[in-house]
Amino acid sequence: MSSDELRQAAELLRAGRRGEAEKVLVAFLSRRPDSDLGWLLLSYALVDPRQRLECAQRATKINPANERARKRLAELTTAASTPSQPSSSAVKPRAASGPANPSRPHPSAPSPSSPAPARGRTPPAGGSSASRRLWILLVVLLFIALAAGTAFLLPMVFKARWEAAQAEATSRALVALAVLTQGAAQDLPPTWTPSPTPTIAPSSTITPTQTPTASPTPVPPNPTVAAEMDLIQRQVSDLRGLPIRDEVSQYLINKVSVRPLLEGAFVASGGNREALEDEARVLAALGLIKPTYDLYTNALNGLTDSLGGFYFPWSKELFVIGTQFAGIERWVFSHEFGHALVDQHFRFSELGVYPRCLSSQDQCKAIQGLVEGDATLIMDQWFPQYAGPQDIIDITYYIPPRQTLPEEFPPPYTLPESLFPYVEGRRFVEYLFEHGNWARVNQAYQNLPASTEHILHPEKYLSGENPIEVQPAPIAETLGEGWRPLASDTLGEWTTYLLLGFNADVAASLDEETARAASRCWGGDVHQVFFNDASEETVLAVRWVWDSNLDAKEFHAALVAQLGERFRGATVERAAGRCWEVNFQASCAYENGRETLWLLAPSQEGLDLLLDLYPGFK
Repeated sequence: MSSDELRQAAELLRAGRRGEAEKVLVAFLSRRPDSDLGWLLLSYALVDPRQRLECAQRATKINPANERARKRLAELTTAASTPSQPSSSAVKPRAASGPANPSRPHPSAPSPSSPAPARGRTPPAGGSSASRRLWILLVVLLFIALAAGTAFLLPMVFKARWEAAQAEATSRALVALAVLTQGAAQDLPPTWTPSPTPTIAPSSTITPTQTPTASPTPVPPNPTVAAEMDLIQRQVSDLRGLPIRDEVSQYLINKVSVRPLLEGAFVASGGNREALEDEARVLAALGLIKPTYDLYTNALNGLTDSLGGFYFPWSKELFVIGTQFAGIERWVFSHEFGHALVDQHFRFSELGVYPRCLSSQDQCKAIQGLVEGDATLIMDQWFPQYAGPQDIIDITYYIPPRQTLPEEFPPPYTLPESLFPYVEGRRFVEYLFEHGNWARVNQAYQNLPASTEHILHPEKYLSGENPIEVQPAPIAETLGEGWRPLASDTLGEWTTYLLLGFNADVAASLDEETARAASRCWGGDVHQVFFNDASEETVLAVRWVWDSNLDAKEFHAALVAQLGERFRGATVERAAGRCWEVNFQASCAYENGRETLWLLAPSQEGLDLLLDLYPGFK
């Protein structure tokens, strides 16, 4: 785990064991070159001032919001510009026999005739030709070793994105603990300010009224790019063990073309602002977004793969975003054609998800996890087998965009929500692959996962443990006229986890470990949301069933803690349940054996009406 490595490195630094910390951090950064925290710690482990400065510069470039990294960079920049005497413990550079090029003195030399100190990566100017050949040979061998290590370590680049996002906040907290308790250790930072976790837009389900087609129509690739795409098609077909049956319309498009294309697909698929407004009301009632958040852009993002491309199964069109077809674009194309190839054999239109969800939202997320996990595993298998040396370099330093269409302030839950089918889905598919290769994965398209619990716990999928069906209460009859239903669906284990750990009100979010543990033993649920257009009031009821009474108690305690923060501790004494009331919203959490009930209404009287529908919780 990345958090363990960073904590280990911090503890080694605290103990003054810089050399050992450097080894841990170098190994970590070879897998996670996008970790600002890793580069920042490395700036404390290294001895060479130039290398320290480079590490701090990398950390601030990766995450400009990291205040400690900016401060560290300022410290090192100041130190570099201030002459100082080397300490007795410092390693003294060897003096070169003369300048490498007499006409171009070393920048630090006072005059062309003064000898310049040798730099770590510059061979001595003097010496025999045999020495120079030996030095060149060593550099070549080092490059080969680095390339081999990169090819071995980086097929999991895309998989690591979710682990990076999820572990980063935990990593910061763990390292902060190690650093803050250091006492008077060497020049480690005295304080550590966590940086906010960047977020990405979720995949929204769009209900179409007609078969969608992409608009405007993009231009097909030139013959050279088309030939390269055809080659990757054959490579993916060989990896996946499926023959190519149909031609796919494939395009290389620039970023400017993406939004118009997605907007055309959104309209053609029946998407409209009114439906998004209702979806926003549901998410706001659950606490996942603020009522003022506009879902339009993330609905467009939901039509794409955030790594730099997308495939429309309804029109059999494949798009890669880029101005050239180089390493990154080839890597992305292997993912997108993985979709197209599997679609030819298992017909996404028959899965009940594309272009609209025909079952519960939770099962649709699970099926998306199977589909995206399949293509992501193919992409990871393509990388070590077919990526060329320059491809490896390009992909190694590539940080996929957080969003295809960037948003300024997306809610916290959108990052894990959008990455779920790629990261958790990949783990699910990899688990099946390990239990029967691609033949076992193929069987999953005939026996679809029934819930996100199956994706998160593939052993439950293989054992046939299906969700418990929870019947909705007759709330519409109780509320009467003026109220219309917005949702009657299943949250599932995944959205239950997001509800606890990724509230739109950051202060009301539980830590990841608590949220995961509380939602892990989910058995089934149903949530219902109603809205009154005249009064603009919302009613919510969520009923969960858990694997055991103990599991229900653990979740209830977590839910109470989360709601207590969300409603600012404004508790209300009632005959049953734990209740709060603030800003014309009354809310209560109840428990009954293996079940948990959460109600939200405009007033205490509204809560009484709803609670009458659940006599077991009184």
